[in-house]
Amino acid sequence: MSEPVPQIKSYYETYWSAGKQTFSGATYGYAPNFRRWMTEELNDLPATTPVIEVGCGDASFTTDLAKKFTSVTAIDISAGQIAENAKLFPGIKFLQHDLSERIPFPDATFEVAWCSEVLEHLFDPELALREMHRILKPGGRLLVTVPYHGRFKNLLIALFKWDVHFAPSNPHIRFYTNSSLTKIAAKAGFEAIRIKTCGMGQPLRDFFVPTNILLRATKGPLPRQA
Repeated sequence: MSEPVPQIKSYYETYWSAGKQTFSGATYGYAPNFRRWMTEELNDLPATTPVIEVGCGDASFTTDLAKKFTSVTAIDISAGQIAENAKLFPGIKFLQHDLSERIPFPDATFEVAWCSEVLEHLFDPELALREMHRILKPGGRLLVTVPYHGRFKNLLIALFKWDVHFAPSNPHIRFYTNSSLTKIAAKAGFEAIRIKTCGMGQPLRDFFVPTNILLRATKGPLPRQA
């Protein structure tokens, strides 16, 4: 497995050093909505279900998964963050991996793939989704979150935040709508795709300008033998 491009690796080492200060790790903002959704979508599965988190960062959601499931694996591009996570949470398997490459697990290894706030950072998100499809068992579940970019939000960005939002230093390089995220998941082979949005726990603001898209999809069953 090759090392990530130095500039990208350096960025992510810094990005995850913020840890619990990020919205994904905090107990405010959209994180509680993610956790509620995770519970709703996975509550019916047994504790022995094999789960992978793709892009675990500071392990904020990894530890939530580990409270329910006994077999949790988490991967991330940041070697430094992975090493820190492994020290703090020895019961979870952590692995450094660059998602521009094949995920280093055999076909049909996991029953759940959780990928939160990752696809917007990738040059080739379709490759990552195809790889998640490959390593899921038939009937396996994919749960994805990405920042939301609907028409109204994009209008506000164009009017007030264009330079900041599209600055070269912004780590987000993909900008998803409900439709575009659905299409890329379907192209990667996923079925039974369901989409919803969430926000920051502020009902009026969240109604007009959601912050995130939540996607659930399933890997279809194996084709019947002739």
